[in-house]
Amino acid sequence: MLETRVIGACLLAALALATAGCGGGVDKKACGRLENTLADIRRQAMSQVDDPTHVAQAYTSGAATLRRQAESTDGKLKKSADNAAGALEALGRQVRAAADGTGSGVDSSQLISATTELKRTCGGS
Repeated sequence: MLETRVIGACLLAALALATAGCGGGVDKKACGRLENTLADIRRQAMSQVDDPTHVAQAYTSGAATLRRQAESTDGKLKKSADNAAGALEALGRQVRAAADGTGSGVDSSQLISATTELKRTCGGS
């Protein structure tokens, strides 16, 4: 149980990096929607941190939402949102595998990189 909480806490910290104000020449409304979605995913996963299967599902369904939202954007913002969605999907698979004992661990570095890039694209530092 403690291992599950530690995994959950580490992964949620990665999602927290994605919140930033939008700026530059990007679609501020789209950035706001994407950032709100990431915050919602974080909240949903935090509320289920004791159940890694549900945490994995939160990441997977959140990735699908990000992909749908990315469809209404273009250029670098679309690419950044797609990358964040891909990282969430990968993380969901890793959490699920760790929970059922078939995985070797969980690596949130891809999500950290993707959400940092999304933050930069939206004008954050």
